[in-house]
Amino acid sequence: MKKRKTMIACLLMAFLCVINFVIPVSAEEVWPDMPQVDAPSMCVMDISTGTILYERNMHEQNYPASITKIMTALLAVENSSLDEIVTFSKEAVYGNEGDTSHISRDVAEQMTMEECLYGMMLESANECAWAIGEHIAGTMKDFTKMMNDRAKELGCTDTNFNNPNGLPDEQHWTSVHDMALISAAAYKNETFRVIVGTQSYTIPPTNKHVDPTPLHNHHLMIYPYHGNRNYLYEYATGGKTGFTRAAGSTLVSYAQKGDMSLVCVVMRETSPSHYTDTRKLFDYCFENFKILHVFENLPDAAKDDDIPAFANVDENATVIVPAGASFEDLTSEIVYDSTDENVLGTLVYSYADRVVGSADIKMNDVGSESFSFKEIVGKEDEEITEETESPKSEEKDEKKDQPAIHIELNVKTIAVALGLVLGLVILLMLLYWLVTHMYIIRQKIAGVKSRRNERRRYQTIHDTRKSRRRKRMKKSKKLRF
Repeated sequence: MKKRKTMIACLLMAFLCVINFVIPVSAEEVWPDMPQVDAPSMCVMDISTGTILYERNMHEQNYPASITKIMTALLAVENSSLDEIVTFSKEAVYGNEGDTSHISRDVAEQMTMEECLYGMMLESANECAWAIGEHIAGTMKDFTKMMNDRAKELGCTDTNFNNPNGLPDEQHWTSVHDMALISAAAYKNETFRVIVGTQSYTIPPTNKHVDPTPLHNHHLMIYPYHGNRNYLYEYATGGKTGFTRAAGSTLVSYAQKGDMSLVCVVMRETSPSHYTDTRKLFDYCFENFKILHVFENLPDAAKDDDIPAFANVDENATVIVPAGASFEDLTSEIVYDSTDENVLGTLVYSYADRVVGSADIKMNDVGSESFSFKEIVGKEDEEITEETESPKSEEKDEKKDQPAIHIELNVKTIAVALGLVLGLVILLMLLYWLVTHMYIIRQKIAGVKSRRNERRRYQTIHDTRKSRRRKRMKKSKKLRF
């Protein structure tokens, strides 16, 4: 597999270089100024590309409060099914009630994982978060380790989780940048996306409650909780609130307009500025930025129909740029740091010294080390198709009756052929250079010969004069005698 990948990577090198070098550099790259907001620590990220559009003190460590539950929910949807039964322990119930957010669950009460997630994300029920953590990892120590390990996998550098719900703890902190990474990863999960965007939900009767339990989303940009409609936002698609005296107001919000999906995280805010600042940032980003699809803007050479036989550019890849910029204004480079063995390289695009998106060059699932190309003879429209060998004798008999020519090629043969073609091209370029510069070369050769002859002529004259002087000296000596 490694040899095959290496050979195909060589074949695609020219293809990648075409994509990399045809894009000119813009003479002037301008990033829109950030709008005026009060948030002391904030971050707005484009979810599809991971581009940070605006930030302030994004690596500052703060207490997150209940937005911690986004990580708890992410681990839940990744490590359990929605129909699993969660049983509430004594520690989950009595350690997370009192003045904290809860939905009054009882010891040994049982609910499905789905019901627990709705209770945690809509009503911010702390006992639900604790019960989820115990159900997934067995102990809270093991679950917080899972939280921190997952945070590191996502690239978080300013985070240390010490509980699943964000209740006050001096050893529990994060930053808006890390919460944006966590929130973006969670939003890409469809189950999570549905839950955080739900306005209301009802938990049916359980083994401890004979009446159903109604739930309502506390995020005022999504649902008018307690009738407060002042902060509803038409593009809001989900989010999570948080508040403790130590943390202040924290808020994670999702919004989508057209192809652009954003996540905004604010921390150490005061109410209601966490809503007004978030809305101002969303509006400004939607107005001043746009999404471009990489594949649609690639040069024609990168869309050659022959390329997908081996690899293709991710057709879902996007970049986000200021509204006045174009795809031609971007600079690009190729990196080879992907851990996915099917990714041959990644095109990373930048604008105004910011990474604005990337696109993977993925190797297609060919399914065989060799390919069979069938050329149909006797038709006006000749067709070449790729076929794999079939063990069925009936299909072989049918192919024998067809007037076709079969050519067997493998990766090694293609590589050798490509090397020969490349050598021929270099030879032709060398010959072309020699022909076009032959006149200059002849002039230089003639000049060298002329200078050499001139030196010889002067040497002959010098030798002749020297000889004559010697003869005169001999005659004069004879006369003295």
